[in-house]
Amino acid sequence: MNRAREKTFIRIAAIVMAFTLPMMIIAAEDLPILTGKVIEVQKYGNLTMDLKPKDLYDVGFELGDILNVTVGDVSLKIPFCTSYSDVDTGSLVVRDDQKNNLLVVAINMGNFATKYNVKAGDTLSFSLSEKAGYLSEYLIRQLKRTNVRSDYATDSIFANFRSVATTGIKPGVIYRSSNPINNEIGRAAYADALCRAVGIQTVINLSDSKEDIAKYLSAPGIKSDYYRSLLDSGKVVALNMGVDILGADFAAKFAEGIRFIIANDGPYLIHCTEGKDRAGFVSAVLEALMGADLQEIVADYMKSYENYYGVKVGSDQYDAIAKSNIVASLTTAMCGLTKDIDISGINLSKFAEWYLLSIGLKQGEINELKAKLSAEPMVKEPWVKGKVTQIEKYGHALADITIQDFNNLGFAFGDLVTVIFDNGFVLEAPYLDGYYVNAGDPLVRAYPGHTNIGICINYGKLNEVAQVKVGSGFIIMLSNPGAYRTQYEIRKLVRSNKREDYASD
Repeated sequence: MNRAREKTFIRIAAIVMAFTLPMMIIAAEDLPILTGKVIEVQKYGNLTMDLKPKDLYDVGFELGDILNVTVGDVSLKIPFCTSYSDVDTGSLVVRDDQKNNLLVVAINMGNFATKYNVKAGDTLSFSLSEKAGYLSEYLIRQLKRTNVRSDYATDSIFANFRSVATTGIKPGVIYRSSNPINNEIGRAAYADALCRAVGIQTVINLSDSKEDIAKYLSAPGIKSDYYRSLLDSGKVVALNMGVDILGADFAAKFAEGIRFIIANDGPYLIHCTEGKDRAGFVSAVLEALMGADLQEIVADYMKSYENYYGVKVGSDQYDAIAKSNIVASLTTAMCGLTKDIDISGINLSKFAEWYLLSIGLKQGEINELKAKLSAEPMVKEPWVKGKVTQIEKYGHALADITIQDFNNLGFAFGDLVTVIFDNGFVLEAPYLDGYYVNAGDPLVRAYPGHTNIGICINYGKLNEVAQVKVGSGFIIMLSNPGAYRTQYEIRKLVRSNKREDYASD
């Protein structure tokens, strides 16, 4: 949905709300108070109720309503939604967990049970505060994704895998990703393959405990052999972080993760489950520390929403998500300011340093961290740097590297190579002298009759998918020698049109 259509949609929704509001108010007077018990306090402090979402719908509650939720002596006004991202970071939500058919009471990136001293067996009541009071905001934030690889342009977009590439951090030093072992969203194998492709050496696992990791790696159909090898070598730290970014537990585990980076060599991977929220905040603090401004940080954070949900840069939806999530998190948690303060013009590096000191790091440790993050790209041999000199008619990126020079470095047809663009986009592709890949798959091309290599997507527009243009820089490195050679030999079939070359008519 483009920006104009999106605004029109919201206006129409507002008009409909205006005409129906008198009826809503009358109806609201008849809605009953529902009472339920907490049946479980989930890992991150969210409450699951013995009431089901259907119980609310059956008596007239609707998504976008604002509810009065009574917890002990406290009455809270909370919107009724479907996702944590339907509300700002740190805000309350009553959630219809449609996947699990659960009614959940939570704080987005917070711990409801701890804040309001709630335990299993406690009673909460739900009544209507304002009919459709949150509906326009709810409509803006609706996000849909699939867990089907073919719905996404590349493995890296599907796995939400990229290199951090903001001021002070060169591409190829630190990466972020969805979970390479937890296959809850179907991306583990792709994330693990990309870890191998770029040569990850150290993993900061924000979301899982050691027990979680063992469970995921023993699950049927899960290999993640590269991740397993890092774990066996002691190169994975399991932080088991909650989502309450203002909590002491989060702070302590963040500091532990930083010390693990300092003690080990890159390339580094930071991941949680989706690589979006916890990984988003941790990455943002590191980016700020190294000199990135708010615009850069927001662009990197929002790349996850582009990857998963197709949210368009510059749309009302994009701006609303950024403001209510990463901007709010940086303002309150990292800068220690109130959410209404504009941080776009301030020196975020100083606030990031203050934040890291506040969670227990010493100045010397912060200096060591900066040295790690400011390192040169960490790549496999052989490798080469280049620039895009031309975007061809079909979106292929012609490089300033000759085929002869590329071959002389040791690259051969049928090798898998990995390309890391200077905007952080990553792809692994075979090196070929023709389009011997499936439609939609990438390749690094040494086309007969051409002088220079090209980076392409067969029947796709690489320039649009990777968001590159003339002048964009990249690194290409050998990631898996000969891994595509069998496919290359099968697909490279040569025939002649001369009768004498054949045994019979």
